[in-house]
Amino acid sequence: MTPGGQRKPLRAGEGPHESTILDLLLDLVFVFALNRIAEEAIHTLTGEPHLALPRAGEVLLLFLAMWLVWFFAALAASRFDPRYPEIQVVIFGVAFGSVVMGVSAPAAYDGHGAHFVGAYVAIQIGRPLMLAFFQRRRAHEIVVPPPIPSRILCWSVVAAVPWIVGAFVPTGVVRGGLWALGLTIEYVGLITGWPTPGLGRSRIHDWDVVGEYLADRYRQFFIIALGESVLLSGLTFSSHPFGAGQTEAFVCAFLSTALLWRIYFYRAGTVMKSAVAAATQPARLVAHGFVTHLTMVVGVVTTAVGYGLVIEHPYDTANPTWLAAVLGGPALFLAGRARFEYDIFGRVSPVRIIGILVLAATSLILVRLPLLAAIIAVVAVLLCIAVADAARARGRSLEEAAPPH
Repeated sequence: MTPGGQRKPLRAGEGPHESTILDLLLDLVFVFALNRIAEEAIHTLTGEPHLALPRAGEVLLLFLAMWLVWFFAALAASRFDPRYPEIQVVIFGVAFGSVVMGVSAPAAYDGHGAHFVGAYVAIQIGRPLMLAFFQRRRAHEIVVPPPIPSRILCWSVVAAVPWIVGAFVPTGVVRGGLWALGLTIEYVGLITGWPTPGLGRSRIHDWDVVGEYLADRYRQFFIIALGESVLLSGLTFSSHPFGAGQTEAFVCAFLSTALLWRIYFYRAGTVMKSAVAAATQPARLVAHGFVTHLTMVVGVVTTAVGYGLVIEHPYDTANPTWLAAVLGGPALFLAGRARFEYDIFGRVSPVRIIGILVLAATSLILVRLPLLAAIIAVVAVLLCIAVADAARARGRSLEEAAPPH
């Protein structure tokens, strides 16, 4: 029992505190799934201009569903020892369902909606159902936590209704609205602790989790997003003539990816695990990591989509939607990174905020220039931030984590 009387998780302080080989397999699945979503986003933005924003919202909805699948899988492995065969079966099931979601995502609003929803609902209901069953089986061996899987299961069943109904609605707008409702129910449940009659509620920041493991998983998913950026840029570049504009855009895309990596890991990403260990409320830090890493990953994937557009159309005048992807992605990443920095060190470097403001200000000029100019501007801003970070650390000892909570 913990000092507050809360029961220990099934890990009971045991099991690996870092990612396992099975986690890496799941990550490979999400590399594929993210690539499918990013390619669909490029297709959406190069279609009819008046449909670009609504369809971009549809693509974002699919990504948020996949992010929820990944997060719950990581959360389950942080509470239940992944060395148990039952937990490994759950992870394999999530991996297979995620592959099906990735395959069907590009046509989810057309002919493959039932496939996407079938896989998603099977994961969201099957995972807590199997964990609840496993929890009861092992109850005589290990002190078990409150019925968290049962609460999540109840909310997932309710959310499944609009998902399933939407899959069989022929109109895309109505389908998107129903799916948005289902996804909203699940995110509200996550935020509020899945309040359920007879079972109560339990928010993540009150849980006893293996925070170091989740910190490791957050960092790995960020690497997945960076890998998707490299993959998408490389595939787009290889499918076009190696002209001067395409080559410059490809080089800038890779430099930008390297700078995003540098800014993330120096130093907040590097010391995240030690920050969790030093925090007085490690589960609270992990819960905040859900929001900050979601923001940063969306920013990186949006950046990758924007760079794909630049490689395809380097000398085209930047239309507002394309420019929003090229500049908005890095700005979104910097916003998430600023909050992440506060969670790790209890402060925010002004250079991150300045970078966001500069990207916003330059959009007024770049909208009249070729799209290639926008990616060059992004590289310049990110490079200045990376140099400022290095200059700030020069002559000082490496900063240690000092989480504010």
